[in-house]
Amino acid sequence: MRLAARIVKKALIDFYWTIQGPRISVPPIPANPRSVLFVCKGNICRSPFAERLASKLEREGMNSGIRFGSAGLHVPKPISSPENAIQIAKQFGGDLESHRSQSISLELVQSYDMIIAMEVWQYTELQTSFKNHQDKLFLLPLLESNGRARQYGYAAFNIEDPYGGAARAFQECFGRMSSCIMELLERIG
Repeated sequence: MRLAARIVKKALIDFYWTIQGPRISVPPIPANPRSVLFVCKGNICRSPFAERLASKLEREGMNSGIRFGSAGLHVPKPISSPENAIQIAKQFGGDLESHRSQSISLELVQSYDMIIAMEVWQYTELQTSFKNHQDKLFLLPLLESNGRARQYGYAAFNIEDPYGGAARAFQECFGRMSSCIMELLERIG
């Protein structure tokens, strides 16, 4: 019975996003952005992974001179990434060992050219909190040109939080994020 309920719930969520998702739009990518801030809920898994991977790719010559950072919308105190995140990030070339979470602030938003959220609710919260910076706000899954072709429903518009999940959840999340970030760097470089 529980399995059937989960299947029905997932189908309903995917149906909702299939209908509502296409209404979400992001601004055009700015010409020659010099800085990118990745944002997620707690700044302990997704956004620091994005920051570290993008920085690594930038150092390896995929892009030059772009500064990357990360922050969280709900960070009660600085904490480190969970062990699963640290271990799986290494497989993708991201080092989260020394990361400590930080909260987003107006100063951070003002100091970056692009602010990129992982999920629609985060994107919406950024739009509400930073009304004067709408042209800087982006949603990572929508920057993936084939994202909606490969993903559907909820996944087409959101990069699910792996926090608290098994290693497989981190592998799937970081794998998709790696594709999105490489494509983003190609587009802004």
